[in-house]
Amino acid sequence: MTITKLKAKNQITLPSAIVKRLRLKPEELFAVDIQDNFIKLIPVEVEPRYTADELRAIKRLVEKEKKHGKVFNTEKEFSAYIKKLTK
Repeated sequence: MTITKLKAKNQITLPSAIVKRLRLKPEELFAVDIQDNFIKLIPVEVEPRYTADELRAIKRLVEKEKKHGKVFNTEKEFSAYIKKLTK
């Protein structure tokens, strides 16, 4: 067992032996849970919210619309508009 310290900004350092054993990489994401009196860290992969095509459409939209100040009231409305642009 290795001891680590909780730092001022609620950060801990994972011992290098654990990082190597689990083949963790910088910027790895974790699900954090409490089980009984233990903290569980589970590495996870998160799917991107938008596809590369949608991100390009968003960038084009921003460049095109930033002068016009187009307003979307909901995320659903915005997503529908992006989908229309990528077709």
